[in-house]
Amino acid sequence: MLFTYTYRSSDGQRHTAEIEAENHDAAFSRIRAEMGVKPIKVTAAGPIEGPGKGAAGKGKRVYAVAAACAVAVAAGIAWWLAGARGARPYQMMTPQGPVTYTVASPLPRQAIPGDRRRIEEAIGSGGAARMPPGGACFRPAEAWLARYAEPGRAAGPAQERPAQHEFAAALREPMRVASTDFTEVVDLKRIVEGMKREMRAYIAGGGTAEEYAAEVEKRQRLEMSYRERAEQKLGEMMSAGRAAASRSREAYDYWLKANASLKAMGIYEIPLPDALRGYQQRLGLDEYE
Repeated sequence: MLFTYTYRSSDGQRHTAEIEAENHDAAFSRIRAEMGVKPIKVTAAGPIEGPGKGAAGKGKRVYAVAAACAVAVAAGIAWWLAGARGARPYQMMTPQGPVTYTVASPLPRQAIPGDRRRIEEAIGSGGAARMPPGGACFRPAEAWLARYAEPGRAAGPAQERPAQHEFAAALREPMRVASTDFTEVVDLKRIVEGMKREMRAYIAGGGTAEEYAAEVEKRQRLEMSYRERAEQKLGEMMSAGRAAASRSREAYDYWLKANASLKAMGIYEIPLPDALRGYQQRLGLDEYE
């Protein structure tokens, strides 16, 4: 059955769209889960096939229903594959025929080792091109999420928060991994896919995509403050008016403990300051030389 629903975007404007569902409750749930919006009003627009429709119109509707079913089945398969450990291919039907994609399996938010330039370039190019069949670039909302993929570090240039429909478009399909993607970009896509799964759960619990985005921004600001405070304290310990040897040992011990705490939270570690490079804590048998 075809339903018409009304929702309000982040700019306060009212919009109307249509969606296929078995009943009113299913339509409401699908709008929340797939589109990422809270519908203001959901009304039945009538059955898919109405009296007096010509053969051509009926054929178009049947094709539309078949295409929608194919997309739904492919999305279900992709969602199942996304829970697996490694990235795996899955096939999706398109008007041009079957297309095989490789899905980015979810990873928790964590620091990504490797070439920072590759990460920055991947995020900076997000949304620059439309998603072609088999393509592996970032959708606009995915590029925005990628900026918050690493705890305590904002990657890429500042971006305006995406609109509801952009988040909805990103949630409809999993991220795709291309054979030409660098390891850093594959890890980034897997983290973003994990954030999308987190967003779906947040929406299913009664929230909205916009509310989830606000929580993401708040969470990263808090993580950044942890690292900034650790760096500040390390600097204060190194500049304290104590003997050089004692000051270096205390600062080095703090550096080790601070990095252990940051690593446990997935936040990238503080590099060893140049002033402490000449001081290395001896471990194991080296202590007895």
